Amino acid sequence: MSATTTMAVEEPRYEFYYRENTWDNKRQVLTGSRCIDTFSEIPLVDISRIFSPKLEERKAVAQAITNVCQRVGFMYISNHGISQELVDKVFAMSAAFHAQLKEIKQECYTHNNKELRGWNEHSVNTPRGPVHGPRLKVRVAKKGSFLYSYEPDNDPVPPQLTAEQRAMCLGTYNQWPTKPDGFKETMLRYQRELLTLSRKLMQSIALGLGCEETYFDTHVTAPFVSIILQHYLPMHPDAEDPNSLGAHTDYETFTILNQDATGGLEVLNKNGIYIPAPYIPNTFVVNMGDFLERITNDKVVSTVHRVRNVSGRQRYSIPFFFSFNMDSDMGVIPSCASETNPAKYGPRNLFEFTKEMRARQKRKYTTGEKHGIDAN
Repeated sequence: MSATTTMAVEEPRYEFYYRENTWDNKRQVLTGSRCIDTFSEIPLVDISRIFSPKLEERKAVAQAITNVCQRVGFMYISNHGISQELVDKVFAMSAAFHAQLKEIKQECYTHNNKELRGWNEHSVNTPRGPVHGPRLKVRVAKKGSFLYSYEPDNDPVPPQLTAEQRAMCLGTYNQWPTKPDGFKETMLRYQRELLTLSRKLMQSIALGLGCEETYFDTHVTAPFVSIILQHYLPMHPDAEDPNSLGAHTDYETFTILNQDATGGLEVLNKNGIYIPAPYIPNTFVVNMGDFLERITNDKVVSTVHRVRNVSGRQRYSIPFFFSFNMDSDMGVIPSCASETNPAKYGPRNLFEFTKEMRARQKRKYTTGEKHGIDAN
């Protein structure tokens, strides 16, 4: 009788992430011979030429940006035109705000606000008590955040808006703290300068996709913008959820992230491997969002990412979420569709989409339901 050899079959492993308001998304982790060609680091793009008066130079950097958008969906940008003086001041203001007593920060608590602008605290179940023996699970703060949005009167190119369009601008509901001194003025200056940068990036993306440079201009006159001052506390090693911010994609057009030197941002590649995106001085991290992926017919990739602050130190970051006007119905860009690759998606606008998201967030807060990712 011959011996029978039984080969162990390795169970597939998956990384799960949050997208389109559900955790029912996963990517298989590929190893060995199953690995595919994908990125192993985040590229850096010098974008100084997006400000060039020469179209040829603007086209060259547009192509470099678009190549990264299609292959990685994440990049560092340098020579972006935002002064380090302003960046340092914004971080200092953020640290001063978050250092205040909770009772003071609660004066602008998000759930007292119709559109959820303001300050909020996020917590996680963490064991407490002796290592050997019963341990209680208690809710421990893992992150504080202050959220503010686009204010049309602060725009360097003030838009002409109807009353209905102005009401769609969530920044008209911003809650501003009284302390620290100069907080509101600093944050609005930061918003103005990043609005200008974001519009230039949109023109560059349009060029890279084979459109006229001004293709998106009329759709970003009063854009959907949210800015969050994030304060991550060091994570307890026994916390139920080790993520400071769970794996997710951003739903907007793109995000410009300003991060400190603490580290913790990780980006998921196509092999299901998380690639670190550490701090690089004088750069921003830019990642593409679901909405841009959609209107490019999936040419541009909205890449999964997460934050794990295992440094033992506090971490500060400032994501600037940028997208189109709330009432702009955006379909697939003509240059991204063809007879052999027809448009996969119909027109969609952000107003109804974000309204539904905030309503769900309100319901979850009211019912005490656990949720992983914050709506913006």
